[in-house]
Amino acid sequence: MEFNEFKSGPASSLFAGLGKDWAAIREEAYSFEHLRRAIIHYNDRDVGRFVAVVRRYAGKCSSGEYRLLLAVCALADFGHVADELAGGRAWQDITRGCDHRFRAAIAACVEAAP
Repeated sequence: MEFNEFKSGPASSLFAGLGKDWAAIREEAYSFEHLRRAIIHYNDRDVGRFVAVVRRYAGKCSSGEYRLLLAVCALADFGHVADELAGGRAWQDITRGCDHRFRAAIAACVEAAP
């Protein structure tokens, strides 16, 4: 999946669910690497914005969004957060309950992860 398809596909609803600032970051990103850097920058190590919003949204989102959220965590170099949310099982059944679009978005995140 190319970045523009990711950005306008399942990631659109996921980032909207994270909030307007995160939706704007997704909208302004032009590549997976740019998205990763923007997430890390806006997270702010001392504040932990991304980590806080991910933890909050993980309990509210759909099953497909949840699995994509775990993959976005890996993409942004927050794999430890994905493991924490999933009880150490972030990658078991990663595509269970996901349609083709979410599966492709998850695969794109994994492929682009550092």
